[in-house]
Amino acid sequence: MMMCVSSITYLVLVNFDRVGPIVLVRGLCQGDPLSPYLFLLVVEGLSTLIHNAVNIGDIHGVQVCRCAPVMSRLLFADNCFLFCRANVFEAHRLLTILKTYEAVFGQEMNLSKSEVLFSCNMSGPMQEDLAHIIGVQHVMDTRKYLGLPLMIGRDKRSFLLLPRVVSGNE
Repeated sequence: MMMCVSSITYLVLVNFDRVGPIVLVRGLCQGDPLSPYLFLLVVEGLSTLIHNAVNIGDIHGVQVCRCAPVMSRLLFADNCFLFCRANVFEAHRLLTILKTYEAVFGQEMNLSKSEVLFSCNMSGPMQEDLAHIIGVQHVMDTRKYLGLPLMIGRDKRSFLLLPRVVSGNE
């Protein structure tokens, strides 16, 4: 892979004059148009590791309803949402997967930018214990992501601003 991104040469036009060739020796840099595609290839490895753990029953994702598929991860840009049961075994299994990913692909999880959110059905001390095991900040309130709340609750009508349907009997 490194050979593909370090053997490229660029020719650049400056004031309509050709400058170059510019030879890359360090691979891709931030802002390079190929960076997102390389990231997608690499993050597919993380997705596969999590998928395999779900298939063997080491990690259980979440379902939004009984007939919905199980979600164990959501990937968007350079953000990753991981879903599992809130217990010590699955927390350790998730950490093992992330450490494997870091070792193989060279990307490290930024613990200072990572957070964990638990179901309100779980006791406070257990939430704190699991957050400590994972090594990330435990957030109590619901946060927003890209301007939208992560948790909506049962009253989706008020959140989504759906019109109320009035029958003829009202």
